[in-house]
Amino acid sequence: MAKYHVTLKSSLSDGDLYWVADVTAENEDAAMVAAEALFTRQMKNATEWSFTDADVERL
Repeated sequence: MAKYHVTLKSSLSDGDLYWVADVTAENEDAAMVAAEALFTRQMKNATEWSFTDADVERL
């Protein structure tokens, strides 16, 4: 088992969503699955969190 820093990106109709997580897994594919599972678990509690950082650029 090794530690992985995983960044997942989903392109949605109104913008992109990034999920960044540190996980322990046997390989990169398993790390992606573990990060996706963490995201799914957090989304079930979405009312308990809010965004704490932003990078805003004028277009």
